[in-house]
Amino acid sequence: MNGTYRLKSVEKTKDLGERLARTLQGGEVLCFYGELGAGKTLFIQSIIHFFLPKKRVLSPTFIIVRHYEIAKKPIHVFYHLDLYRVSGEDIPTLGIVDLFHRPDTIVAIEWADRMGQYLPKKRIDIRMNRINEEERIVTIWKKN
Repeated sequence: MNGTYRLKSVEKTKDLGERLARTLQGGEVLCFYGELGAGKTLFIQSIIHFFLPKKRVLSPTFIIVRHYEIAKKPIHVFYHLDLYRVSGEDIPTLGIVDLFHRPDTIVAIEWADRMGQYLPKKRIDIRMNRINEEERIVTIWKKN
C-alpha cells in the first residue's frame, strides 16, 4: 500500500481509505498529517465506514478521542484521535500511548505531529496535501 496517490475527487479519496482499511489486521497506528481541509477526517471516516457501513462518524475535534466497537475479528476497537487542540506536553496525561499496538485495535491520529517523542516507531504515515477543493495528493508509508 506504500505509495503516492493523486486523487481527483472526494470519492477517490474515500476509495483509497477503503482500500487501506482492507489491509488492516489490527495493531496498526495510522498517523495523519496535513493542513486544515486536507481531508484527514474524511479519509478516516472512510476507513471506519469500511468496518461499520451504517455508523455516523463524527470528528473528535472537541473531545479528542472517539472509539468505535467493531465486530470484525480480529479487530474489536477503532480509536479516532484528533490532536489539533492538544499540546505535546499533554500527551502523557491522556493515555494515548497505552492504546498503541494492541492486536485487536486500530488507532488513527489526526495531527500526529503533535505526538512528538511519543509517536510510535512502528506506524503507517499518511500525508495529505490539498491541491484544490476536490483534488488531493496522499502519500502512505509504513514504518517499522
